Amino acid sequence: MRRILPILVLLVFISGCGLNQNTNNSNIESNTTSSIPSSQDSSKMTNLDNHLVTAKQALSAGDYTKTIDEATASIKDNPNNAEAYSVRGFATALHGDTTKGLADTKKAYDLDPNNVANYYNMAMVYKLQGQLNESKQWFEKVLEKDPSNTWSIYGIATIYADQGDDTKALDWLEKAITIDPSVKAVAAEQDHFERFHNNARFKTLVGL
Repeated sequence: MRRILPILVLLVFISGCGLNQNTNNSNIESNTTSSIPSSQDSSKMTNLDNHLVTAKQALSAGDYTKTIDEATASIKDNPNNAEAYSVRGFATALHGDTTKGLADTKKAYDLDPNNVANYYNMAMVYKLQGQLNESKQWFEKVLEKDPSNTWSIYGIATIYADQGDDTKALDWLEKAITIDPSVKAVAAEQDHFERFHNNARFKTLVGL
């Protein structure tokens, strides 16, 4: 099974900060809003979101079963919680059931079609299913909103690599590296680019 993006990189997106996030060494930082609700509303929000926060923490630890359980509890509290569906869908796909995972991420899209973080999750679920063209389309949707989104650019590079289009794969890889040089280490280790290790351009790009 091919290794996908490091889970902490992926958390950038499931944490709801897909927009305007040029992932770097602090890739788990998220953008937060400056509005502060009343203390009563804040308490309610904390209670409502507690399961979701725990689900994200479990996902970052690679505990997909706990992620699914906590996201499900969040959905039980709020059946219209698009983010919880997105997180559960992604964890479910990573846990091996891409069909259910895709159903959840699609549900998240139905509930909130403007959630760019879910675009990324859908791209990854389609990628896990082997539906590379569909995956690329969702990465492109992320880039329509955030043209410098490093890991969506990198995701497209890996798709072209898997499809055997070496020139486009390296073109997109170069774009990702230009934005964030830490991509070099990821590309050098992933199976997507294993066959490129004797390619002169690839070796120059990643510093092999």
